[in-house]
Amino acid sequence: MLDIQTILAPVADMLPAAWGDNVRLTVAAALFTAVVLGVVLLVAALLGRRKHTVAEVGSGGAAALPAGAAAKAVALHAAAPDLDPEEWVSGNVIHFDRYKAVGLIRSDRVKGLVRFDVAAFQRAPRVGEAVRFKGRHGARRRPVAMVVERLPGAKRAG
Repeated sequence: MLDIQTILAPVADMLPAAWGDNVRLTVAAALFTAVVLGVVLLVAALLGRRKHTVAEVGSGGAAALPAGAAAKAVALHAAAPDLDPEEWVSGNVIHFDRYKAVGLIRSDRVKGLVRFDVAAFQRAPRVGEAVRFKGRHGARRRPVAMVVERLPGAKRAG
């Protein structure tokens, strides 16, 4: 039969001898308990994660989520409606790759970065320049600007 003192003896021997046998054994047991508890919590956290999609929340899966999380997920989906493809949206150019002929625009109205084609320009907008665009952009599609124009009178940032 295994004795706890035999199991913890190697760890207790590493602690200072001035502490006494009982104190060293107690500290070793506390360290062992902390390590075991940490491993159990780590495994529980890794196995217990599950992402909830907006579709689950909207179609009766809200019962599995806490009330606040379900309301937040539905509100996020409702807060990002599709924008009208004919509506002009303004933003700033944040990336320009002349080799791939692609640029990226950041806008407050569109979640994520909006991609645009550089080939249609004689002089493409530069990084930091304010532009306006319209195209396919919304909550469910990858945002792509079909028409990009420089804002009249806007100066280059930076």
